[in-house]
Formats: sequence, C-alpha cells, structure tokens
Amino acid sequence: MSHRSELFQEVVRHIGEYLEQDVSHLKPDSRLESAVPGLDSLKVFELMLYLEECFCVTFDQSTLGDVKTMDDVLDRIEQAVAKVVQS
Repeated sequence: MSHRSELFQEVVRHIGEYLEQDVSHLKPDSRLESAVPGLDSLKVFELMLYLEECFCVTFDQSTLGDVKTMDDVLDRIEQAVAKVVQS
C-alpha cells in the first residue's frame, strides 16, 4: 500500500469521526459536497480545521476555499506536512 493510499484511509477515518457517519464510500476523486450528505462549503472549511488538529499541521487558509475533492484534501495535508518537515 502506498503512502498516499494509507493517508487517504486515515483521512476517510477522520472525516467519518468528525461527521459521525460512514464515509467509506469516498474515493480520491469524490467531490466532498456531493458525495457526503449535508456537507456544504462551510462544513468543508470546518472539516479542514479539524484535520489540521488531527495531523498537527497548519493549512494555508487562503487555499481552503479551493478544496473540492478528496484529492484536494490529501494535497493540502501533504503540502502542510512538507512545510513542517522543511522547518
């Protein structure tokens, strides 16, 4: 299993915990707002703040509005982790 697929599984688990629902149907190309009932742009923003805590990272707040798919979420986490490692 690749690092990205392991990260994906961990993110899915955290999203399910945050939303208190089964989101195991999510795929990397899933659009969050259409794939998860009740998830609107505000909830996506709040979810990203929750994921910051889960992964002990800080996201670039100016790009959070661009998060639409699970791949976008993974990209933001990988970018934030890379910044931490470089520091």
